[in-house]
Amino acid sequence: MSLLIALAALAMIGFGLPGGVLSVAWTSMSDKFGVAITSLGSVVAAYIVGYTIASFSSGWLLQKGSLGRFLTLSAALSGLGYVAFAAVPGWWLLLAVSVTAGAGHGFLDTGLNLFAATRLNGRITNWIHAFFGLGSLAGSSLMTGFLLVGLGWEWGYLVVAGPFVVLVVGFALTRKRWQVGRDSSTEVFEIAGMMETLRVPAVWVGIAAFALQTALEVAAGVWSFTLLTEKREISVATAGGWVSAFFGGLFFGRVMLGTFADRLSAPRLLRLSGVLSVVGALAFWQVQISELNLVGLILLGFGLGPIFPTLISATPSYVGARHTQNAIGLQIGASAVGGGLIPAGVGFVAAIVGLEAISVALVIGSSLMLGVLWTFEWLGSPSTAPARTG
Repeated sequence: MSLLIALAALAMIGFGLPGGVLSVAWTSMSDKFGVAITSLGSVVAAYIVGYTIASFSSGWLLQKGSLGRFLTLSAALSGLGYVAFAAVPGWWLLLAVSVTAGAGHGFLDTGLNLFAATRLNGRITNWIHAFFGLGSLAGSSLMTGFLLVGLGWEWGYLVVAGPFVVLVVGFALTRKRWQVGRDSSTEVFEIAGMMETLRVPAVWVGIAAFALQTALEVAAGVWSFTLLTEKREISVATAGGWVSAFFGGLFFGRVMLGTFADRLSAPRLLRLSGVLSVVGALAFWQVQISELNLVGLILLGFGLGPIFPTLISATPSYVGARHTQNAIGLQIGASAVGGGLIPAGVGFVAAIVGLEAISVALVIGSSLMLGVLWTFEWLGSPSTAPARTG
């Protein structure tokens, strides 16, 4: 099990690297491709198209073959997509490559989260997802360093492809050990139909929560650097450091708050995380004290960090074992839609009314998310669920 957990953690690093690289590299990329800086929303939207299609189709594909083979092929598709990012010559090809990379990511993310939801406990799930924040932190830090020493942004995407090469080998060698369910030899049940799953209220609450959490994470990650440098006149080095601090907050939030995932009920942990996110967004929104922007980014990341993995871990308890596979696919798909459409929409609005719309959107989004998370109180505590390994 420890080797599988290590591979899952490496995958999370691979998931985090692209966002960190893109958030810092985009100003240089937009110059090369001759597009407006607000066109970042189009790149994110293209990526999410591939991610969403892959996520929603994962449940059906997983019924056709083994999880281990599914993960191997998904990692290969992701790695090829990011290598293509470094070599793409034109704007429209960049969008096409974004769709491909997004599809690989969507398949891999759904498969790993299904494994985590059914085989691992909340503490381990949070710790594994903490490596996403570590990957994002590494990506933004490396990309800032590359730009400062005069290297092109293409180097950042070559680094991104590295973990996926390792994952292809690792998944291929361990493909027979990846199973869904706490005890695949004895736990047998019929998977519910999709329409039946969609009639479960907790599924819709989860869909809304995943969409808003990912939208906030993506919007803060990809737009904060642009707002700080283009509007608030923060230097590239300082802004890059502040964005890295946001991703560091994601990492430490999952490690520190995730430690209590098996001690606190999921509703309490989710509410605490939601409140911290709102406070962080408010601190980043204000412009009178620039130092509070840094504090706000860190606190926003710290609060957002535990929400995604805690929701993943709690899914079987809220929706039931028969609905878990469908619910995971729907929730990951919802996170893709929210993480693509909402940040893209923020970019379009910012192009019309000004870049400060970014900070306002973070305040509104975090407040809505807190309201959704509060509803988990009446859905019932997942603490009564059977313990999972890890």
